[in-house]
Amino acid sequence: MKIMTATAVLTALVGIAHAGAPDPERDVQIRSINLETNVVEIHNFGATAMPLDGWRFCTHSASQVRRYTGANALNGESIAAGGSLLIYMGNDSPGGANEFNASDLGNFANDFGQGPYAMELFWPNGGTLTFGSTDDMVDHIQWDVNGTGSAVADQRSQQAVNAGLWTDATAWISTSGNSLSVTLDPAGGLLHGPDDYTVTEPALNCNDADIAEPFGILDLADINAFISAFGSGGEDADIAEPFGVLDLADINAFISAFTAGCP
Repeated sequence: MKIMTATAVLTALVGIAHAGAPDPERDVQIRSINLETNVVEIHNFGATAMPLDGWRFCTHSASQVRRYTGANALNGESIAAGGSLLIYMGNDSPGGANEFNASDLGNFANDFGQGPYAMELFWPNGGTLTFGSTDDMVDHIQWDVNGTGSAVADQRSQQAVNAGLWTDATAWISTSGNSLSVTLDPAGGLLHGPDDYTVTEPALNCNDADIAEPFGILDLADINAFISAFGSGGEDADIAEPFGVLDLADINAFISAFTAGCP
């Protein structure tokens, strides 16, 4: 018969209590990364507003690691239930409610974009934020071209795994180098991995005449778009040599591509 030590008993009880305890802070998650506009969306999936006093980000790229936003940068801010906070990494925020320039919050790692890039969100659990604590980490995300990953940008990946927030330290969301956005699919749940995200790619035109939505179909919208671009000197109409000049060659090339149709 095995006799549990007092320490083992206490550890088990703490684990049971933690598993059953509500965790509203972790309802605040990194929901989307817009790689076209360089905007990060933090969303509150919870049922109540979440004050953000003392909350901070930690970010990593291929050339910079453990870059922290300011200790007081989000003081006085909160995210309503079902609401979002937007961070403009290009510092071009329109200045609306819960819309921030990255520079207003502090130091984010450079090279934001297709990756490798990792980002964590922390809160001051118990009043004091400790970046090395798994209990203080709220959410984590990491992405890279082809999901390759980086031995530089993975500084807190294993910590996220230990915190129950990420499936595998070596698992990276795969971008293409041209991806438009990365979006979290599950509405809630704490443990995430690459399969929980949708990566949106640019629409692929079927040929040079397919310049207007819906892509993959050649119709009047494409004709009107070509006429408009040709009349205004737009690059969508510049589809034949000599490039940089809109002339009869572009018109003939458009007609040829349009009549050829989409496969």
